[in-house]
Amino acid sequence: MRIAELRNHPFLLLVLKDGESEGYFTPEFMHKTKQQLIDMSLRIASDNLSIIYADQIRKGCEIVLGMSNLGLLELCDNDTDKAKDIIKNQGIVYCFRAGWAKYAQLKKVSPSYFEEISICSYALATNDISDIRLMHKALADEGYKSAKLLQVYKSIAANYCANTLFIDNDEELLMFELQKFLNSAIALLLIDSERTVFTSSLYDQLNTYFTNTDKELILAKVEACIESFIEKLSVSTKGYLRDINLLDFVELKGLISQQENISIYIQEILELPITVANELNDDFDGGYDFHADDEDDIAYLRPDAP
Repeated sequence: MRIAELRNHPFLLLVLKDGESEGYFTPEFMHKTKQQLIDMSLRIASDNLSIIYADQIRKGCEIVLGMSNLGLLELCDNDTDKAKDIIKNQGIVYCFRAGWAKYAQLKKVSPSYFEEISICSYALATNDISDIRLMHKALADEGYKSAKLLQVYKSIAANYCANTLFIDNDEELLMFELQKFLNSAIALLLIDSERTVFTSSLYDQLNTYFTNTDKELILAKVEACIESFIEKLSVSTKGYLRDINLLDFVELKGLISQQENISIYIQEILELPITVANELNDDFDGGYDFHADDEDDIAYLRPDAP
């Protein structure tokens, strides 16, 4: 990419231009290469873009240029002489396929993440000097994070999910539920339970503990429980949860520190079976809602007026 930065064009175009001016690429070869680039651009436009207009054809060309540029850089590692040799002996389609192979790797990393990546991300204008390999690496890194989140979520949920597990690709939702699983793990350790899912009696025990114990003692035990829980995690899971700050337990510690109305708010950050949540709140719809639907619940129980 250094030559691209100096001369303000993508690496692939510079290699073609230099090879042509040096006589390394014959006119026949250049004509064939340009035709292949056009054909691939039209195929990309027809398969991946909307109804073909001039701007869509241009975008298809830019995607082909980007993919081919990525492939060539991967094959030659910035060596211009090697790049010319690859183009001359293997052809431009070979470079495109190498770039497409890199792009397709994202699907193996995380299929759900791959679906969110537009192929237009790989479009490269003729005056674009950005390093497409760095862009691809950034996308791959995000893909690995997405895959790791799902892996850790499933691993923790296998023990602490109290209800039917529905896998959602929404990362914010996965993070929210994962945090509830972790809070529940620590809360159960606080009452010295060997269970991994709350029951009504275990929740009552936890509520009594919070109500009758000095908060400083609770917080000290929380730290001990966190340390004990972390020791049982695999190295990779432990590292990932630390990276995303889910082993700090800020929310859990915050509720304990304020201690006011903790029996109400603690329910919202724990993974409780639906039956337990309903029993705690006399709420037919499930979950704590500050009794917002109590009138509807009562009306449901009343017989119809004669």
